[in-house]
Amino acid sequence: MNDMGKTPRPTRGGHQNRFPRLLVSGLVLLTAGCSAFNPAFVNLIDPTGTAGLATLPNPPGHVVLTFVNNAEVDERLLEFLASRLNLTDAQKRNLRPRVRFRVRITFTDGTFQTVEFINGSRNLVDPAFDASAFPDLNQNDLNNVVAVCDVASIQIEPGTNIEVFLPVELVGFELVEVTNPGGNTVTTTFVERQRTLPQFRALQVDTVDEDGNIILRRNIGVRDAPSPTPNVVCGSVVAIVVDGVLSVPFLEGISDLPSFDIDDVDTVASIGGRYEFTVSVQ
Repeated sequence: MNDMGKTPRPTRGGHQNRFPRLLVSGLVLLTAGCSAFNPAFVNLIDPTGTAGLATLPNPPGHVVLTFVNNAEVDERLLEFLASRLNLTDAQKRNLRPRVRFRVRITFTDGTFQTVEFINGSRNLVDPAFDASAFPDLNQNDLNNVVAVCDVASIQIEPGTNIEVFLPVELVGFELVEVTNPGGNTVTTTFVERQRTLPQFRALQVDTVDEDGNIILRRNIGVRDAPSPTPNVVCGSVVAIVVDGVLSVPFLEGISDLPSFDIDDVDTVASIGGRYEFTVSVQ
């Protein structure tokens, strides 16, 4: 995902793509010859009406795809970062986990294009680490694109993951047995084994058995992952909305830093938080 934030390039599907059919971001829409939009899209990008965008019940010629990030930051993690970031209460409330993923837009002629969405607070990172050292974190947001009709389907790019940026260093400990001098007493103690710098982490869907029972709770429920959207009607707005909480573990009594027991399978699986994705067509 090194090309994150760049203008999407045409991607060849079953045969040669025609002229690129994506107009990137709401701002570009205004200069791309689209003079009226679906009211649902206008409500998403300009809820106060300050931009004065014109609307039509079902404007022809395009499909709008938008990403809405409603996720929040866990209070324990926010408490850890608050003093370091020197944020006001208002800034704390407006913090959003930085989430990114790729979407494939397939057209009725079999060709497709891929775009990478990214949205969230770019300043949400422990200042002990230079934010400029994380180029993926500092790319421009992209949360709206317009595809020229006709669109056959929209889905998460096959073989890729939804990712969230972990804004802190994570320390992994292992519980080991230690034999005291003399060999008469054996005690157990946590020993640091690994450190992971702030970085994007792939979110994983719960592991379930053949009956659908959860075996291992991860980041996304099996019914909460974004589902493919087929047969998209021209003039529609397709909104991918994420709700949830960014969180990391803290091994209390062992370290003041975000930390975990590397042998604690449940805790390791939950790193990054819990999220729910919904896809709506309006």
